[in-house]
Amino acid sequence: MKQRYWGTKPPEKRVSEPEIGIYTKKELGWMLIAMIIATFISFIPLIPLVPEDTEAILTRFLIFFLIIFVSVTVKKLIAPHYSIKIEHRVWEFQRWGYYLRSKFKKPIPMGLIFSFFLGIFSLGYIKPFLYLQFDIEDDPHRRMLSHIGGRKAVRKDYLNQEDYGYTAAWGFYSLLVLAIIGGIISSFYNLQFGADLAKLSIFYGLWNLVPFGNLDGSRLFYGVYWGWIFMLIFYLIGLTFILI
Repeated sequence: MKQRYWGTKPPEKRVSEPEIGIYTKKELGWMLIAMIIATFISFIPLIPLVPEDTEAILTRFLIFFLIIFVSVTVKKLIAPHYSIKIEHRVWEFQRWGYYLRSKFKKPIPMGLIFSFFLGIFSLGYIKPFLYLQFDIEDDPHRRMLSHIGGRKAVRKDYLNQEDYGYTAAWGFYSLLVLAIIGGIISSFYNLQFGADLAKLSIFYGLWNLVPFGNLDGSRLFYGVYWGWIFMLIFYLIGLTFILI
Protein backbone atom coordinates (compact mmCIF):
# COMPACT_ATOMS: atom_id res chain seq x y z
CA MET A 1 0.00 0.00 0.00
CA LYS A 2 1.39 3.41 -0.96
CA GLN A 3 2.30 5.55 2.03
CA ARG A 4 -0.06 8.53 2.39
CA TYR A 5 0.62 11.83 4.13
CA TRP A 6 -1.84 14.11 5.84
CA GLY A 7 -1.32 17.84 6.23
CA THR A 8 2.07 18.03 4.55
CA LYS A 9 4.12 16.64 1.71
CA PRO A 10 6.58 13.78 2.27
CA PRO A 11 9.99 14.83 3.64
CA GLU A 12 12.35 15.58 0.77
CA LYS A 13 15.47 14.02 2.29
CA ARG A 14 16.14 10.74 3.96
CA VAL A 15 17.85 10.65 7.31
CA SER A 16 21.17 8.82 7.60
CA GLU A 17 21.52 5.93 9.99
CA PRO A 18 23.26 6.82 13.28
CA GLU A 19 26.96 6.02 13.36
CA ILE A 20 27.95 7.25 16.83
CA GLY A 21 25.25 6.57 19.39
CA ILE A 22 22.11 8.33 18.18
CA TYR A 23 24.10 10.76 16.01
CA THR A 24 25.63 10.72 12.56
CA LYS A 25 29.19 11.91 11.97
CA LYS A 26 27.99 14.80 9.82
CA GLU A 27 25.51 15.78 12.49
CA LEU A 28 28.20 15.91 15.17
CA GLY A 29 30.40 17.90 12.78
CA TRP A 30 27.72 20.54 12.21
CA MET A 31 27.04 20.72 15.94
CA LEU A 32 30.73 21.37 16.62
CA ILE A 33 30.90 24.06 13.93
CA ALA A 34 27.81 25.72 15.40
CA MET A 35 29.39 25.73 18.86
CA ILE A 36 32.58 27.34 17.56
CA ILE A 37 30.77 30.05 15.56
CA ALA A 38 28.42 30.79 18.47
CA THR A 39 31.37 31.18 20.82
CA PHE A 40 33.09 33.56 18.41
CA ILE A 41 29.94 35.60 17.75
CA SER A 42 29.20 35.95 21.47
CA PHE A 43 32.48 37.83 22.06
CA ILE A 44 32.09 40.40 19.25
CA PRO A 45 33.23 43.20 19.31
CA LEU A 46 35.75 42.29 22.04
CA ILE A 47 37.49 39.13 20.84
CA PRO A 48 39.81 37.64 23.50
CA LEU A 49 43.32 37.45 22.11
CA VAL A 50 45.63 37.07 25.09
CA PRO A 51 46.39 33.78 26.88
CA GLU A 52 44.73 35.07 30.04
CA ASP A 53 41.39 34.99 28.25
CA THR A 54 41.60 31.28 27.47
CA GLU A 55 39.40 30.45 30.46
CA ALA A 56 36.71 32.85 29.26
CA ILE A 57 36.75 31.29 25.79
CA LEU A 58 36.55 27.73 27.14
CA THR A 59 33.75 28.69 29.52
CA ARG A 60 31.71 30.27 26.75
CA PHE A 61 32.34 27.25 24.52
CA LEU A 62 31.14 24.96 27.33
CA ILE A 63 27.93 26.99 27.59
CA PHE A 64 27.20 26.67 23.88
CA PHE A 65 28.15 23.00 24.02
CA LEU A 66 25.44 22.50 26.64
CA ILE A 67 22.89 24.60 24.75
CA ILE A 68 23.34 22.95 21.36
CA PHE A 69 24.10 19.41 22.52
CA VAL A 70 21.17 19.27 24.96
CA SER A 71 18.60 20.77 22.57
CA VAL A 72 19.68 18.49 19.69
CA THR A 73 19.79 15.38 21.87
CA VAL A 74 16.35 15.99 23.38
CA LYS A 75 14.80 16.39 19.93
CA LYS A 76 16.47 13.24 18.62
CA LEU A 77 15.29 11.24 21.63
CA ILE A 78 11.71 12.50 21.42
CA ALA A 79 11.37 12.17 17.62
CA PRO A 80 10.60 8.39 17.67
CA HIS A 81 7.67 9.16 19.98
CA TYR A 82 6.11 10.92 16.98
CA SER A 83 7.18 8.12 14.62
CA ILE A 84 9.81 10.13 12.79
CA LYS A 85 13.59 10.16 12.51
CA ILE A 86 15.52 13.42 12.42
CA GLU A 87 19.03 14.51 11.52
CA HIS A 88 20.48 17.97 12.13
CA ARG A 89 22.56 19.90 9.65
CA VAL A 90 23.42 23.50 8.84
CA TRP A 91 20.47 25.82 8.25
CA GLU A 92 20.03 26.26 4.50
CA PHE A 93 18.08 28.67 2.32
CA GLN A 94 17.04 27.66 -1.18
CA ARG A 95 13.48 28.62 -2.05
CA TRP A 96 13.00 32.38 -2.45
CA GLY A 97 9.51 32.58 -3.97
CA TYR A 98 6.03 31.10 -3.91
CA TYR A 99 6.37 28.92 -7.01
CA LEU A 100 8.22 25.60 -6.91
CA ARG A 101 10.66 26.81 -9.56
CA SER A 102 11.48 29.90 -7.47
CA LYS A 103 14.57 28.51 -5.83
CA PHE A 104 18.34 28.51 -6.14
CA LYS A 105 20.03 25.58 -7.86
CA LYS A 106 22.05 24.89 -4.72
CA PRO A 107 21.01 25.75 -1.16
CA ILE A 108 22.86 28.58 0.57
CA PRO A 109 24.35 27.60 3.97
CA MET A 110 22.76 30.47 5.88
CA GLY A 111 23.76 28.92 9.20
CA LEU A 112 27.39 29.64 8.33
CA ILE A 113 26.96 32.95 6.51
CA PHE A 114 24.11 34.88 8.11
CA SER A 115 25.05 34.71 11.79
CA PHE A 116 28.78 35.19 11.19
CA PHE A 117 28.62 38.21 8.89
CA LEU A 118 25.67 39.92 10.57
CA GLY A 119 27.47 39.67 13.90
CA ILE A 120 30.63 41.23 12.42
CA PHE A 121 28.95 43.94 10.30
CA SER A 122 26.72 45.01 13.21
CA LEU A 123 29.85 45.32 15.43
CA GLY A 124 28.33 42.87 17.86
CA TYR A 125 25.11 44.78 18.46
CA ILE A 126 23.23 41.92 16.78
CA LYS A 127 24.27 38.40 17.71
CA PRO A 128 22.12 35.93 15.74
CA PHE A 129 22.31 32.31 16.88
CA LEU A 130 20.81 30.59 13.84
CA TYR A 131 22.83 27.57 12.82
CA LEU A 132 20.93 24.29 12.56
CA GLN A 133 17.81 22.74 11.11
CA PHE A 134 16.67 19.13 11.08
CA ASP A 135 15.67 16.84 8.23
CA ILE A 136 12.82 14.43 8.76
CA GLU A 137 12.05 10.88 7.69
CA ASP A 138 8.80 9.12 8.42
CA ASP A 139 8.95 5.82 10.28
CA PRO A 140 5.80 4.09 8.94
CA HIS A 141 6.42 0.82 10.77
CA ARG A 142 6.64 2.57 14.11
CA ARG A 143 3.68 4.76 13.19
CA MET A 144 1.53 1.68 12.62
CA LEU A 145 2.34 0.54 16.14
CA SER A 146 1.97 3.95 17.81
CA HIS A 147 -1.00 5.16 19.80
CA ILE A 148 -0.46 8.83 20.61
CA GLY A 149 -3.30 10.96 21.93
CA GLY A 150 -6.94 10.58 21.02
CA ARG A 151 -6.49 10.67 17.24
CA LYS A 152 -5.20 7.12 17.00
CA ALA A 153 -6.52 6.39 13.52
CA VAL A 154 -4.81 9.45 12.06
CA ARG A 155 -1.63 8.86 14.00
CA LYS A 156 -1.40 5.29 12.72
CA ASP A 157 -1.59 6.18 9.05
CA TYR A 158 -0.38 9.69 8.44
CA LEU A 159 2.55 12.02 8.92
CA ASN A 160 1.62 15.65 9.61
CA GLN A 161 3.08 19.02 10.51
CA GLU A 162 2.17 18.55 14.16
CA ASP A 163 4.78 15.79 14.42
CA TYR A 164 7.41 18.30 13.26
CA GLY A 165 6.13 20.99 15.60
CA TYR A 166 5.98 18.91 18.76
CA THR A 167 9.46 17.54 18.09
CA ALA A 168 10.86 21.07 17.70
CA ALA A 169 9.00 22.19 20.83
CA TRP A 170 10.99 19.81 23.00
CA GLY A 171 14.19 21.56 21.95
CA PHE A 172 12.75 24.84 23.22
CA TYR A 173 11.63 23.18 26.45
CA SER A 174 15.17 21.94 27.05
CA LEU A 175 16.56 25.45 26.59
CA LEU A 176 14.09 26.83 29.13
CA VAL A 177 15.22 24.16 31.59
CA LEU A 178 18.86 25.14 30.99
CA ALA A 179 17.96 28.79 31.59
CA ILE A 180 16.27 27.88 34.88
CA ILE A 181 19.29 25.82 35.95
CA GLY A 182 21.56 28.72 35.04
CA GLY A 183 19.39 31.10 37.06
CA ILE A 184 19.56 28.80 40.10
CA ILE A 185 23.35 28.53 39.83
CA SER A 186 23.63 32.30 39.57
CA SER A 187 21.28 32.98 42.49
CA PHE A 188 22.56 30.43 44.99
CA TYR A 189 26.23 30.26 44.08
CA ASN A 190 26.73 33.72 42.58
CA LEU A 191 28.59 32.30 39.59
CA GLN A 192 28.83 34.20 36.30
CA PHE A 193 28.65 30.86 34.49
CA GLY A 194 25.07 30.43 35.65
CA ALA A 195 24.04 33.93 34.57
CA ASP A 196 25.62 33.46 31.13
CA LEU A 197 24.00 30.03 30.72
CA ALA A 198 20.57 31.48 31.50
CA LYS A 199 21.03 34.50 29.23
CA LEU A 200 22.45 32.65 26.23
CA SER A 201 19.89 29.83 26.48
CA ILE A 202 17.09 32.39 26.23
CA PHE A 203 18.79 34.28 23.40
CA TYR A 204 19.46 31.07 21.47
CA GLY A 205 15.86 29.97 21.88
CA LEU A 206 14.42 33.35 20.88
CA TRP A 207 16.45 33.49 17.69
CA ASN A 208 15.42 29.97 16.73
CA LEU A 209 11.75 30.79 17.33
CA VAL A 210 11.86 32.89 14.16
CA PRO A 211 9.36 31.16 11.80
CA PHE A 212 11.53 31.17 8.70
CA GLY A 213 12.82 28.43 6.41
CA ASN A 214 13.32 25.11 8.16
CA LEU A 215 14.36 26.57 11.50
CA ASP A 216 12.79 25.03 14.60
CA GLY A 217 10.58 28.10 14.96
CA SER A 218 9.10 27.44 11.54
CA ARG A 219 8.48 23.78 12.39
CA LEU A 220 6.65 24.84 15.55
CA PHE A 221 4.78 27.78 13.98
CA TYR A 222 3.30 25.80 11.10
CA GLY A 223 2.83 22.62 13.10
CA VAL A 224 1.45 23.86 16.42
CA TYR A 225 0.66 27.56 16.06
CA TRP A 226 -0.73 28.00 19.56
CA GLY A 227 2.34 26.24 20.93
CA TRP A 228 4.55 28.75 19.12
CA ILE A 229 2.61 31.62 20.73
CA PHE A 230 2.91 30.18 24.23
CA MET A 231 6.59 29.40 23.69
CA LEU A 232 7.22 32.98 22.59
CA ILE A 233 5.46 34.26 25.71
CA PHE A 234 7.58 32.02 27.96
CA TYR A 235 10.79 33.20 26.30
CA LEU A 236 9.80 36.87 26.53
CA ILE A 237 9.11 36.37 30.23
CA GLY A 238 12.54 34.75 30.57
CA LEU A 239 14.11 37.66 28.68
CA THR A 240 12.40 40.09 31.05
CA PHE A 241 13.89 38.34 34.10
CA ILE A 242 17.33 38.49 32.47
CA LEU A 243 17.14 42.18 31.66
CA ILE A 244 15.81 43.39 35.04
